[in-house]
Amino acid sequence: MLNTEGHEAGESSGQARFPLRVVLTGFRTTGKSLVGALLADLLGYRFIDTDDELVASIQGSVAAFVREQGWPAFREHEKKLLARLAWMSHVVIATGGGAILHDQEWQDLRKESLVIWLQADVYTIQSRLRTDTTSRTQRPSLTGGSKFEEVDVILAEREPRYRQGSDIAIDTTDKSPEEIAFFIHQHIKLLEKK
Repeated sequence: MLNTEGHEAGESSGQARFPLRVVLTGFRTTGKSLVGALLADLLGYRFIDTDDELVASIQGSVAAFVREQGWPAFREHEKKLLARLAWMSHVVIATGGGAILHDQEWQDLRKESLVIWLQADVYTIQSRLRTDTTSRTQRPSLTGGSKFEEVDVILAEREPRYRQGSDIAIDTTDKSPEEIAFFIHQHIKLLEKK
């Protein structure tokens, strides 16, 4: 379940034994929000979902904002939010799938954080997108095409960034959010003992 292979040596977040922040990254519907809320409860940390923060900031849905102002304007809001989050401590942060695209802000956020890449295969992501009400109402297409057909293309583009921008990877395909949160909590407790 835990995979640290493929992560660059020297690219670690410089985390303390017990991280100031836990940052969850990964593609849409990999469980970042559900796992993040559960993990925050286990750690006694505050939970921040960047999607929710951005919806409040833009005062409307992501889909409407992107339709009216475009992805670049949305990404600029996201970039500013990441810069603010890099100064927070004792938080679990569920980031949007594209947050990893902001190189400098991502590196700043990684400092003293444990960054976890939640993964799922293309079929699982597509299946979850079909049943996820948030995906239908809040998450517009990234390419202008079908949200289901674009998964493999966008995932292939982002995968190297997820790999380099995280400390560990967890496959969420056949696991419940509770199992994943518990596993991460146990991993953090082991870090504390080192």
